Amino acid sequence: MKMAKPSSRDIDAGGELLALLDAIDERWGGPWPIHGAPEDLAKFLHDEDESFDSDNPKHLQVLYNHLAKLLRTAPNFHGRVLGGMCYVICWDKNQILDPALDHLELHPDILAGLRLLATQRADFLPMLEREARAAVAQTIEAAAARHLSEMQRS
Repeated sequence: MKMAKPSSRDIDAGGELLALLDAIDERWGGPWPIHGAPEDLAKFLHDEDESFDSDNPKHLQVLYNHLAKLLRTAPNFHGRVLGGMCYVICWDKNQILDPALDHLELHPDILAGLRLLATQRADFLPMLEREARAAVAQTIEAAAARHLSEMQRS
């Protein structure tokens, strides 16, 4: 399954949503709920057998309470999720996504690095062992040569 790459309008909208959630989340300890209003919008609408109505103050209170609950439950999740996606992963200068594609896929340089890592990983421990054995053998040879030289001098 492939996910479409966000457009610049999508990223701007994500940034605006991030700012709106920040505005709700300004209070220390997160936003407090409106007492007497439920905190789960989907459950509330299902229980009431209604669709969301932006003209209904009760619906707006439940929406606010649900957002406030999210902001208290996972403080700054919106900064990490929206900000991380919009301003880190999708930022062309970070070269995380392939700029030539219209869907989310890793940058070709990252894919090449992963392929290189995969080929090197298989030989990583054996290579360390070869290098360690060679270093030990070289140290032994140098010590033996030094010892023989010292024996010949005395």
